[in-house]
Amino acid sequence: MIYSMTGFGSARAEAANLATMVEIKSVNHRYLDVHVKIAGEFQNFENIIRQKLSAAFKRGRLDAFVRIDYQRENIKLEVNHNLIRAYVDMISGLKNAYPIQGELTLEMITRLPGLVTVTSSDLNSEEVKLIGRTLGEATDAAVTQVRQMRLTEGQSLMDDIDRRIANIGRHLETILASARDFVEHYRQQLMARVVELAPQLAADSGHRLETEALLYAERSDIAEETTRLRSHLDQFAGLKNLQDETGKRMDFLLQEMNREVTTTLSKTSGLNELGVGIGQAAIETKVEIEKLREQVQNIE
Repeated sequence: MIYSMTGFGSARAEAANLATMVEIKSVNHRYLDVHVKIAGEFQNFENIIRQKLSAAFKRGRLDAFVRIDYQRENIKLEVNHNLIRAYVDMISGLKNAYPIQGELTLEMITRLPGLVTVTSSDLNSEEVKLIGRTLGEATDAAVTQVRQMRLTEGQSLMDDIDRRIANIGRHLETILASARDFVEHYRQQLMARVVELAPQLAADSGHRLETEALLYAERSDIAEETTRLRSHLDQFAGLKNLQDETGKRMDFLLQEMNREVTTTLSKTSGLNELGVGIGQAAIETKVEIEKLREQVQNIE
């Protein structure tokens, strides 16, 4: 199966006095890059999420946002009395220095930032198990959603990729059809050019000049390039059944395809009508390859 690296999932798990919410966002990345945002008091549970994400995905940047609401019975509120005294003294000083009316109220004091600190004792073993279980359940559910979205996106990508690979196959057939008489056509063109520029040399050299022209034409043959391009296309089609690093393998094959097409263009640039037909098909092939390389960057 082909998976994209774009996905999203969110899930919630609950237990007595406990609600755990996990949200996961996934985008493309060369490697697996996991980031977890969780409240400091629950940092010890971060590894649960990392392990599950590392087991479920091979590539992509994954951002997990975790919220844990736990209503504990042994919560304590600590009041910052020094802050209150400083605030009261400041208000009294202002009233003495300026004609300010009004009284300081409890409501005004409770709005002070940093006035109250929430503290609690360390989690006991049962609480650790409870939070770990609900966090694991929420993470598993969110991961399932992400994988399903990545699978759906992957199928859409493969539909487009298959269409472009088919286009490359048709362009290759055009190149092959034009290249059947490539060597002989190139030899004749070279001989005609020599006769035009140096008729006496052509008459004197005779058979040797014919042989040299044939050897040069054979060195410009594109049979090897088209054979390798066909092989790469066949290998590319088989990658859809792989389960490991499919995107990287596809990208490598596309680089090799581009290399063969570039060489083909270089070898046929000096031909006349025959070269124009091959060149046009090769350029169209390069366009498809570039579009494919953009697509496979998002395949896991």
